[in-house]
Amino acid sequence: MKITLIIVGLMSALSVWASKVEVDINGMTCAMCIESITKELKAVDKVENITISLDDKRAAFDEMKGKKMSDGEIRAVIKKAGYEIGKIRRH
Repeated sequence: MKITLIIVGLMSALSVWASKVEVDINGMTCAMCIESITKELKAVDKVENITISLDDKRAAFDEMKGKKMSDGEIRAVIKKAGYEIGKIRRH
């Protein structure tokens, strides 16, 4: 019984995040690129836990439950930072 309650509690905690989003970003070459993209993503109240890999040319972030971004919104945020994006993946 205790194990079931713990599992249910953990599942509830994890459900706070709706999905993980990964975005391929074209044109990133330096730390300033990462800073610019991070700044624009942080300004969005739907985004949390941002990580950006210069090696992979990819940004990843969590969308908050009930606050999902459309692909167009994601593209606009990245474009505002000065970059174009490739593929968007949601997990």
